[in-house]
Amino acid sequence: MMMDSDGTRSSPAAGKLDNNDHFSIGNGYGLYGIVGAAIAAILIPVVLSSLLLGKKKVKQRGVPVEVGGEAGYAVRNGQTAELVEVPWGRATTMAALFEQSCKKHSREKFLGTRKLIHKEFFTASGGRKFEKLHLGDYEWQTYGEVFDRACNFASGLIRLGHNEDARAAIFAETRAEWFIAFQGCLRQNVTVVTIYSSLGEDALIHSLNETQVSTLICDSKLLEKLATISSRITTISNVIYFEEEETAIANDFGTSGSMSHWKVSSFSEVEKLGKSNPVPPSLPSKNGIAVIMYTSGSTGLPKVCSVLSFLIFGSIACSKESLQT
Repeated sequence: MMMDSDGTRSSPAAGKLDNNDHFSIGNGYGLYGIVGAAIAAILIPVVLSSLLLGKKKVKQRGVPVEVGGEAGYAVRNGQTAELVEVPWGRATTMAALFEQSCKKHSREKFLGTRKLIHKEFFTASGGRKFEKLHLGDYEWQTYGEVFDRACNFASGLIRLGHNEDARAAIFAETRAEWFIAFQGCLRQNVTVVTIYSSLGEDALIHSLNETQVSTLICDSKLLEKLATISSRITTISNVIYFEEEETAIANDFGTSGSMSHWKVSSFSEVEKLGKSNPVPPSLPSKNGIAVIMYTSGSTGLPKVCSVLSFLIFGSIACSKESLQT
């Protein structure tokens, strides 16, 4: 403790806080040092946060592993020691098996359809809206009738100008004509691309362009969706739609507007064309691609897989051997 000239007491600590101490700090470190320290105090937390948050863990979906040691046991169905490839007769492809079955059971019921009588809309207690369909009795087609329709459609498809090595896509809900179109394509060795009818525009465009589809088979109610994206689809030449009694189709749908560069035909028109102008079948080989299947995909664009004919056929043969008593 020290005494000033006027008799007051002072201390070293008190002296440091007097005489405009912010100026004394500026004299000690300099103005630029203070500004730099302030900027650093702001930027350092921001940079560290971005670095830490930017290091997201990437999920490993596949990890390579080395396989070694002795071979394990082969697991198979104990009912047979041989590989089962053919379920019935001499048919070795889906198309041949379909023809064989239809000729064997030509007069028996095969595909049944219930016609729509009217629709009823109602709102549940939670506010959610539902659609209730009132349907009539089943109207059946026999194996023989379905086979004839498939043959007619197959011939009509070729008469429209569809090449055997080009793909056809079915973009529709499940119905009798879906199955007939599928079997008709197989009868002319045309690979079928299946696409969910609920897919959005971007997913649909991706699926059609990726597989380079030449002919698109769809529900009539989906024609408007196709018209809006027609300029973004690169390979389609023909559009075939399933008729709906409650859906009116404009006669100029395929002759004007955004779909004028496509040939648009109804399913029944293609059947009539094929019936009056039959084309000999061109059955596929068992090693060819029968179906290219798209799923909706949980994220991003739809996912796809190719299924060979002999894989489908082998599954049928295996099921027959396993289920028979």
